Amino acid sequence: MGLAKSPAEPSEDAAAFDLGRGRIALSDGASRALGSREWARCLVQTFVAEPPSELTDATVRAWAAAAGREWTASLEIPDDAPPYVRDAAARGSFATLLGIVVDPAPPGANSVWWRAVAVGDTCLFALRDEMVVEAFPLDSADQFGSVPDLVPTSGPEWENSLTELRTTRGSCGPGDVLLLMTDALAKWALGRAPHGGDVWRFLSRVVPDELENTVCALWARGELEQDDVTLVRCRAAVTA
Repeated sequence: MGLAKSPAEPSEDAAAFDLGRGRIALSDGASRALGSREWARCLVQTFVAEPPSELTDATVRAWAAAAGREWTASLEIPDDAPPYVRDAAARGSFATLLGIVVDPAPPGANSVWWRAVAVGDTCLFALRDEMVVEAFPLDSADQFGSVPDLVPTSGPEWENSLTELRTTRGSCGPGDVLLLMTDALAKWALGRAPHGGDVWRFLSRVVPDELENTVCALWARGELEQDDVTLVRCRAAVTA
């Protein structure tokens, strides 16, 4: 569920999931980059279809490079395109990435293990009894900045890309909740959390219309950055 920052501009966030195979991904395209919405969509769809075989620097880098080649091949630049468009295409696009893989539960298990990888400030919050047991990759509102780490499509940016790749793992039992959210909502939630746990209760239960109304009210009061907002919520239903 989510909301674009402006009715006139499509959201540059993208989400995808395949719960049957235990794969979830969320991405936030960089606003000033060419085709960032499409790049974000390419990243999440590729992750869900075929995630990296291992969540290591080298494997994720190779995986992202292959996704970047796919995005580049899909570009259609007219022959009469102005130079600035060609320059933008040469620079490529950029987006954050948060990907989660849930490992199959062994017979009789009452919990499952998940693994997560992140580049940038798209965040995961693992909840148990509506309280955070893991915040990843950021755990404080003060950690958000104006220039997050990003996954590039190609070009010279690759030399310095994915230097801040983060990974983690955790477990889910019956009723536990995973919340994935893009930066504006994550920063707001972390800023509210020290004043009480109601924010996590709200996000673990909110329905789309209620989220939209709340986001619009927060925007109007200046309590939430005017940015695309996306929330993905998964509730564990593990049975022994």
